Amino acid sequence: MRCFHGAVFVSLLMNLWACSSGSVSQLRSLQSIGVYRPLADYDQQLRLKVEGRFIVNGKGEKVRLKGVAFGNQVWANTRIPTQHHNEKDFKRLKDMGFNSIRFYLNYHTFESDSAPYQYHQSGWDWLDKNVQWAEKHGIYLVLNIHVPQGGFQSNGAGDALWDKRDNQLRLISLWQAIAKRYQGHPNVAALDLLNEPVTTHSKQQWERLANELVTAIRQVNSQQMIFVERLLAVKNQWQLDEQQNFFKLNDPNIVYQYHFYEPMAFSHQQASWLRQYQTPTYYPDLQRLKVVGSPRWYGAQFDNPIVSSNNDWQYIEGKKLQYKDPNVDLIYPALVSANNAGDSWFKQVVINEYAPDGKQLLREINIDLSQQAGWYLWSANQRGRSQHFRQAGEDVLQISATSSDANNGSSQQFVVPKADHYYQISGWIKTQGTGLASRVQLRLDFQHGVKDIVAWDKPLIKTLIEPIERWGEQQQVPLYLGEFGCIRACFEQQRGGLQWISDVLDVVDEYQTHFNFHSYHEDAFALYYGSGKLPRETDSNKALIHWFSDRLSKGE
Repeated sequence: MRCFHGAVFVSLLMNLWACSSGSVSQLRSLQSIGVYRPLADYDQQLRLKVEGRFIVNGKGEKVRLKGVAFGNQVWANTRIPTQHHNEKDFKRLKDMGFNSIRFYLNYHTFESDSAPYQYHQSGWDWLDKNVQWAEKHGIYLVLNIHVPQGGFQSNGAGDALWDKRDNQLRLISLWQAIAKRYQGHPNVAALDLLNEPVTTHSKQQWERLANELVTAIRQVNSQQMIFVERLLAVKNQWQLDEQQNFFKLNDPNIVYQYHFYEPMAFSHQQASWLRQYQTPTYYPDLQRLKVVGSPRWYGAQFDNPIVSSNNDWQYIEGKKLQYKDPNVDLIYPALVSANNAGDSWFKQVVINEYAPDGKQLLREINIDLSQQAGWYLWSANQRGRSQHFRQAGEDVLQISATSSDANNGSSQQFVVPKADHYYQISGWIKTQGTGLASRVQLRLDFQHGVKDIVAWDKPLIKTLIEPIERWGEQQQVPLYLGEFGCIRACFEQQRGGLQWISDVLDVVDEYQTHFNFHSYHEDAFALYYGSGKLPRETDSNKALIHWFSDRLSKGE
């Protein structure tokens, strides 16, 4: 194994790396953390463990985790989130019928970047208090590192975890400290290694780190379950592999985790951080279709006419493209504005479909240029901007200030091509301030990897979850739906939030999968809204709270 020298916490990890030098002071630091002292003697019959596909307690009885997430203001880097919850909220959840909490942690609670491996006693005191409340009210905690050293993963801002080894060593160290402190405590049911990992190069990066984390934890704690989430993505690549992005580790006490928010355009509608989902949507909606599988960009029609600089509105007719390649599953519109420091405008875009003779027009598909069409600006260097506006009663999309290859695509407005048919994209384009290297055009893009196309309804949810559950059955391991939920807007104006929640739980109930609703208290996804103040009944999702209380009271 490779040796790491200097201030990289060698002594703490001496059983992981056979190194001849390092600092023993950090090992003493871990020893000084000590073990959490419970309110009373442990009831060992409460401790959970994995047994085949199930989680069981000390009596051998099956236990199904039914939980809610405590977000703990981790995204705001609040070190000690005293205004997120208190003891009252543990009792409130227990009374609703929940038995567990996925408890989010930010490494800043325990450690400063300026003083790595030196843990704040205030962080331990706060976590100890929460473990005491869990113990008192009969709640299982799933401790989850939601924001690790190196950055929050889900939004693609956590590359430093994968590209800087010291961040990984610090995460390993922190997990070993947590595992040592709470070893054997039955209400600390599980150690959830990392939320929604997004690696920089490969799935194997997460698999290697997960193995190291499990090894380090097991050096000091052989009792608690470990939760390992499947890979979310590899650097903007969101496809699923044959293993559903899971990998199995060599430890018998592991639960495997996935998250579910599909269709994202519904569950994340009007989320401030996702510009492609700003339009209100409804569920169920049999007119809205979801592509099932792992569709990926396969190519494009690059030879359509290119518009020169500083032109007023002109109608651009694309070339007719005959469908011959069986690997092309879908065709969709793309508005190209590459290397364009100026502006490009697009309106009245259509895709025409012709018979195999190339002459008979079979249909004209009007492309929706409004926000509800789900347009997404892609640029190679992530620069540029796009905006929608109405002009003289028409929808117009504008692309500005790109300095690399860039296009605005709408893969939601797809066409399923037919053999030997011709397809042609046309529309109006206006340009201003473009340069000699600019490329402005209309384009047809292709996708491959589609398995099915299903309407927004309960069968879609089942279609998407079934292969995940099948992996768990094949591997004979328990699965945990660690996050599911929908944003506040889903519960407004009868958009169908409760129906979506109900349908998801109906599906996972068929598999008796452990589940955790996201989340308890925040501004967007919550039972109780608002940040900066403790949860209040006056700012809550009362309909959802009553729905959960009723469903869980029936043992569902």
